[in-house]
Amino acid sequence: MQPQTCKTIDMKLTNDPFALKVTAGLVLAGLLLFGASFNDPFHFDDTLIANDSNVTNGARWAHFLNPFYLRQLTFFSFYLNHLVGGLNPSGYHVVNVALHIANAVLLYLLLGRFVERWLAIVAAAIFLVHPIQTEPVLYVYQRSILLACFFSLLALIALVERRHWLAVVFFMCAFEGKESAIAVPLALVVLYELTRVWNTKSPPALVKRHPGDSVTPSLGHHYTIALFAGAAVLGVITLGLLAYWEEQTVGIGAADQISPPRYFLTETRVIYTYLRLLFFPYPQSLEYEFPDSPGILPPLGILVILGTGWWLSMHERSRLAGLCMLAFFILLAPTSSVVPSKDAAFEHRLYLPMLAFSVWAAYALSRIPRRSWLGIGLFCVLSVMTIRRGTVWSSDIALWEDTAKHAPLKARVWFNLGGAYLNSDPEKARAALLRALELQPDFTEALYDLGVIEQGRGNWSSALAYYERVVQIQSGYWPAWNNMGNTLFTMGERERALEYFEKTLRLNRDYWPAQYNIAIVHFMNGRYSEALPRLKTVLDWRPDFREARYLLALSLTRAGYRASADEEWKKLGEVTAAESRITPTMILAPNRP
Repeated sequence: MQPQTCKTIDMKLTNDPFALKVTAGLVLAGLLLFGASFNDPFHFDDTLIANDSNVTNGARWAHFLNPFYLRQLTFFSFYLNHLVGGLNPSGYHVVNVALHIANAVLLYLLLGRFVERWLAIVAAAIFLVHPIQTEPVLYVYQRSILLACFFSLLALIALVERRHWLAVVFFMCAFEGKESAIAVPLALVVLYELTRVWNTKSPPALVKRHPGDSVTPSLGHHYTIALFAGAAVLGVITLGLLAYWEEQTVGIGAADQISPPRYFLTETRVIYTYLRLLFFPYPQSLEYEFPDSPGILPPLGILVILGTGWWLSMHERSRLAGLCMLAFFILLAPTSSVVPSKDAAFEHRLYLPMLAFSVWAAYALSRIPRRSWLGIGLFCVLSVMTIRRGTVWSSDIALWEDTAKHAPLKARVWFNLGGAYLNSDPEKARAALLRALELQPDFTEALYDLGVIEQGRGNWSSALAYYERVVQIQSGYWPAWNNMGNTLFTMGERERALEYFEKTLRLNRDYWPAQYNIAIVHFMNGRYSEALPRLKTVLDWRPDFREARYLLALSLTRAGYRASADEEWKKLGEVTAAESRITPTMILAPNRP
């Protein structure tokens, strides 16, 4: 008879009441831990969502079928979010939390096929509540890794069910969520082949068991080769697309800033911080600082850990722990090995490796006496730490003040702290931005925000000076051109302002506010017919933009197009121009372009 510690259950929500209870418990715990985020704002790179015209323009759904862009599934999910709720952050946070909870449930259901129920529950709970998960869950833009994990788990479950082609589809969806998902099939193949060599029986982690059934293989040798080759090809395609789009933050483009060998040595130091965060997740930070030359000892330590995992996986009793250790490093490899990235470390990079760590931690707990009480205590401690960390994400100011304490020598930290203060306390914003320039004198975004502050104060010459420094460093920085046009218009230099707005559109043809600003210049100079096509373009983008419709109606009236003008006045609910009290105002480029 099989011992209790090895007992497995075929878990399907439709016929397993206990699985339903566990799922309900995970859902409830997830909502209690992360539900407060439904009131959180956008953070950091979340602004890329609002600035992406493919996301915010409902007519551009076909863009997401273009195979020459990465993470199309992620951005399509943002597109759907925008269709439903616009740019209200709540809906985006709801989806992120739901995905994280779903991932914990899927992990539980997957593990329940191969290990005892207690271990499956504890592993899923650790994955759900660990404080390291706050960043990928509360940082909307990191939905990419949540989707990658979601579809990777579905793919693994499909493999267990022997639906091999469905698994391939899910793996492709995972890749379209985030390209680092290629590590999952790579890890699957490597661990499967290792176990197959070491054990004459089929590997326990890759088979499906029913009570009373014999163990049957779930993968064939040719299928594993195809999976490995497919993942390798996707990796090459990813690097190629990053190079094609001249991406400078990761891949070949980042090699000019940090070479692959140097990045690898830095990452061997980063991995120790990751391990510390997994075992003792305090303090945490959105940004981390690391020395450039960590030396030879960190890589040697990593080799020792890998060797230990290899040795453990060779023995039946400790095989699960050893495989988890190897899987952890394979899942971490896309972001923390030789492919250079501008940023050495982010906590969200641990989301996929957390799958392996959660199982390892549950296995370790299972070997300790009174494991259930210890597991409950650990669950409570991690939950408290997660809730505490979640409060830091409740506002931009809280997030960046906390980050500045832990990474005070990073210019980007002070830049983002300045951005957090920008609307509420311009003086504090100015001080933080100047600190960013001390650390990085050519920081174009910081110079731009200082220009915004001076423009808000009415210091036109100072604002122009900051904007001009921006375009000297980065000539394609379109928000600076737009705001210079605004400033020049205010100073009475209307024709020169027009040139700057036209320059803005040449750099970003989708930035419709520049069209509106051009229309205002033409309107104020009495060129009503020239203002009309600009205003119609604006209304194609924003049909609900009342000020633009008013200006269109007034321009039609003054240009002598009475019938068309009357139609626009009716849409406004106004009979004559005299009854309108709307004064058109130029639009500044966003503070966080």
